[in-house]
Amino acid sequence: MASENKIQEYLDILEQDKIMIETHFANMERILKDNPKLDQQKAFGLLNNFNTLSIQYEQLCNDLINFIKIFKGKDEQEIRLYKTDELIELLEEKMNQI
Repeated sequence: MASENKIQEYLDILEQDKIMIETHFANMERILKDNPKLDQQKAFGLLNNFNTLSIQYEQLCNDLINFIKIFKGKDEQEIRLYKTDELIELLEEKMNQI
């Protein structure tokens, strides 16, 4: 029973980390939408942040899926992924303007 609690605790931590990165993505989208005249330095900062977070997010989701597969079984393998398509389009549009 103690090990089940530790497994669930670790799973909760991974899920919280995932939500934190998704919140950063949502905030980036909002910044890009609300600031059409974002200067070059800020736009590059957002792009760098996105690239870093995107790598972390991909690895975290992969770890989460593998962890669920190993410890929770095949019935619970589904996780919700943040759609970054619109954010990528906004970043590309901003970079093309600069």
